Order: sequence, then C-alpha cells, then structure tokens
Amino acid sequence: MEILLIITLMLFATVVIVAISDRFGLPWPVLITLVAASAFFFPSLPLLHIPAEMMLPIFLPPLLWALARRTSWAAIRSQWVTVVSLSVLLVLVSAVAAAGVALWMLPPIGIAGALVLGAAVAPPDPVAVDAVAEPAGVPRRLTGTLQIEGLFNDAASIVVFHLALAALTAGEKLSLVGGISAFLYSSVMAVGVGWLIGYGSAKLIDWMNSTVARNAFTWVIPFATYVLAEEIHASGVIAIVIAAVELNSRVKVGAEDRLTGHAFWETVEMLFTGVAFGLIGLSVRDAVEEVGAELVHAVVLGVVISAVLIAVRFGWM
Repeated sequence: MEILLIITLMLFATVVIVAISDRFGLPWPVLITLVAASAFFFPSLPLLHIPAEMMLPIFLPPLLWALARRTSWAAIRSQWVTVVSLSVLLVLVSAVAAAGVALWMLPPIGIAGALVLGAAVAPPDPVAVDAVAEPAGVPRRLTGTLQIEGLFNDAASIVVFHLALAALTAGEKLSLVGGISAFLYSSVMAVGVGWLIGYGSAKLIDWMNSTVARNAFTWVIPFATYVLAEEIHASGVIAIVIAAVELNSRVKVGAEDRLTGHAFWETVEMLFTGVAFGLIGLSVRDAVEEVGAELVHAVVLGVVISAVLIAVRFGWM
C-alpha cells in the first residue's frame, strides 16, 4: 500500500509541477527532482525501492518510444554524422574524462570502477531535452539534434558500463577489442530486431480497425522490443528507436489515430518522466546515508565531474 501511495503522490506532483513550470517557464524535471529530494528532511516518510535490474526495463521502453516516434528516417539521415559524433564518440570521451576525474579524486575506486561511474554519467538525458531546452531558448534545430542524439547515446554508454561492471565484479581485464566487438554486435543485432518488429507491427496495425487497439498495441511494442533485444544481448535502446521510426514511417495514420496517439504518448511521457526524476530525488536520502562521513567529498566529486562533463561537451560542440 505504501508503494501505491508513493507512486500516486509522485504522479500528482508531476501534474502540478508541470503546470507550474509551464506558467513560469521553468525546467520541470529539475523541480520534480528537488521536490522529491526534500523527503530527506522527513525521515519517517517511506521510500520507494525498485530493484536495480528493473529500472531500465520499466522506464526506458515507453520514454524512448515516446521520443523516437517524433523523428523520421529523413531526419536521422540528414544528421547521421552529427549523431555518430555525439552519440558514440562524445559519449566515450565523456566517459573516459569522468573516469579520469574519479580515479584522480578517489584512487581506491580503480580503473573499472571509475569507468562504471563515467559510463553512467556520460550520456545526457534525452527525456529532459524539451523541458530544459525550451525555457532556456535553445534553437529548435539544436534541440532536434540533441533529441536524436539522445535516442542513441545510451547504447554506447551501456556497453561501456557493462564491460567495466563485469571487470569490476568478476575481476576480469578490460578489453578494448572485446568492447568494440560487443558494441558492433549489440548495435547490428539491435537494428535488425528493431526493423523487423517495426515493419511487422506497421502491417499488423494497418490490419486493425479499432483505434483503441492500435494505440494499445503501440504501448506493448516498446516493451516487447526491449525484452527480445536484451535476450539476444543486443541493445534494447537502439532496437526500440529503430522499431519506432520504422513503424511510424510505414503505418497508415488517420486523423483520429494521429490525435489520440499524440495525446496518449504525450501523457505517458510526462508521467513516466515525472516518476523517473522523482525516484532520483528520493534516492538522495539513501545516497547520503551510504556515504556517511564522506558526504562533503562525495558532493565535491559530483560537482567536479559535472563541470568536466559540461566542459568536454562545450569543447566538442
């Protein structure tokens, strides 16, 4: 019952904060994080703990699908050089830079541990691009580029993260060749899975007569795509993006489907984003308790790594 209460409160807070942010031109994901983080001052409040292995399968599929359905093959083709530069090369450079800072300021973490941290913080969040960029007056073209980048940058970071985590937990050596091979296999297989699911789903949706059934099916596709891709050790992130773009490029969309689908996925994106950032805020209490007396050093480390990541992206752009 406590879990249901917390989720309900976060959903309600999301709606209210989005309305307030829209009126005053503020980035609402940041506000939700800060509001949820205030639970630190109320120790008696229950916290929501979701198993770490369930976080990505729960939140990534609907959020990525909601973003990917806005783009097209034409947009990706026109910016593919920029997308590769930002989604792969910049992510790798950012991960190494963050790992270097972590290793310098916290030597006991080791190279593998530093890369785990670097890979986790290297890719910027694609979900918050609209919410942060619009109030800041970022040009629409640049916002579009950042959104397309955000659809793919998680793939590179997740591969680095998993390789470093395996080395950290199993005592294995980090392998550059293994990393490149894993990335290529993960990406190529994901493209194949995504294309097949997107193509087949478009044909099936065209066969359906019910608008409700068609919209409901688009809710099922991203989860099924993610699970299938991950089962064959491919990138669930890339598979979802490819499936969404392929489906939206092929499916015959009428006015009713366009209106209901847009409203449905805008709502899903807002509520899932609110809960995701709310969970980040709620994790503050656990993080503070975990570091204990090293809180100041941890905060300084976070600030320095953030500054380095901003500087690296600024220089790259």
